[in-house]
Amino acid sequence: MTDQTYISDEWMGRLVRVLIVFRTLVLLITVLVLPSANLTPVVAVAVALAAVISYLPLRYWNRIAGSLARHPAYLAVEVLLATLILAAAGARSPFFYFTLGTAALAGVIYGRRGAVPFSALLMAAYELVALEGLPTLHPLHDVQSVVFAPLLYPAAVVAGIAARELIERGVQTEVLLRDRTEALGAERERLRVARELHDSLAKTVEGLALSASMLPARCERNPGVAARVARELAEDARQAALEARALMSDLRPSAVLDLPLAEALRRRAESFAERSGVPVRFLAAAGTVPDPPPQTKHELLRIMGEALANAFRHGGASEITVSLDGGPGEMRLAVADNGHGLPHPVDVEQLKTTGHFGVAGMHERARAIGGALDVAAADGGGTVVSVRVPGASDASERIERAAQELDVSVPRVRILGLRRARRSGVRA
Repeated sequence: MTDQTYISDEWMGRLVRVLIVFRTLVLLITVLVLPSANLTPVVAVAVALAAVISYLPLRYWNRIAGSLARHPAYLAVEVLLATLILAAAGARSPFFYFTLGTAALAGVIYGRRGAVPFSALLMAAYELVALEGLPTLHPLHDVQSVVFAPLLYPAAVVAGIAARELIERGVQTEVLLRDRTEALGAERERLRVARELHDSLAKTVEGLALSASMLPARCERNPGVAARVARELAEDARQAALEARALMSDLRPSAVLDLPLAEALRRRAESFAERSGVPVRFLAAAGTVPDPPPQTKHELLRIMGEALANAFRHGGASEITVSLDGGPGEMRLAVADNGHGLPHPVDVEQLKTTGHFGVAGMHERARAIGGALDVAAADGGGTVVSVRVPGASDASERIERAAQELDVSVPRVRILGLRRARRSGVRA
């Protein structure tokens, strides 16, 4: 059974149960108001059978739904019982509404083609009872009883058919929306993994690939240099293993996300300073920056990490300052360095086309949390990377809107170049 069929059966079952409960209430009212003279054994048996037939689909719809849809004998028996009770109660009794429920039920279960015969049978049974004047033998010849009341049967059938088709269209829309949501979620996840790979593992693997390609020639020409390259390859391999483990850790929920944003940023900055040897000063406005959602916190940490790595690798910075400030409406994170600076304005699309995804990834991360990233040259030299994001008060709504607008086309991470090329001054 497909998901669409399953969901459709679930909704159809709920609608059928509502109709059956309505008919059961009408049946109870009919028995209570029926004159004692009309409560014959035949009527009592017919009412009991109608109650049992109503109870079975109400209790076991999931088991018998398929059989009822394939075999219309169930409603044929109901039409026969409805005719008997209508003859005993009269055309103007409340039981008339029970038969209308049967017509609507036929429209829901059998659709356009299957419900027409039941509508015709019910109209014929009602006309017979009305024109014969059962059970009092006083025929009804007024327009309301002979013309307008029978027309309610096809109206009830149409209502049932419309409800069925409305459910089917709703189910199709629900399945389509779910499929598209899953596809969009997969695209977003692939894009996120591509950013994580670029920010950590890809750059080390680039050096391994090119250094390894040069090793055979070095072995032939200069064994001493080849030995040094081999040692560097071993060191790079260890570094790649460390970065791979760090990447897997970052892709899983991290304990640092449980910390306040300022504390998480400070720890990440201190960790970078220890690894790189570059002093990193962290400044945070005390008590004014609200804690954002975990997704915002994660993306800010990754943006800061990429900005620090770029300042060290490409900018040649000897000092870096990280600042965090803002209030309930907006917060700002900035990473400023005293490195070489930018030779020209940043063109994100051009960086993507040339295989440099670092700054482009930071832009995408900022957009994913409803913020905006700016990369500019500092007044005294160096570079300032700043990102502004909404405060905790309206972050969730803006993150969802930004995620829907985010371009989820996944760039191909090119594993080319070498580690030394990363130090050549080209900002990734």
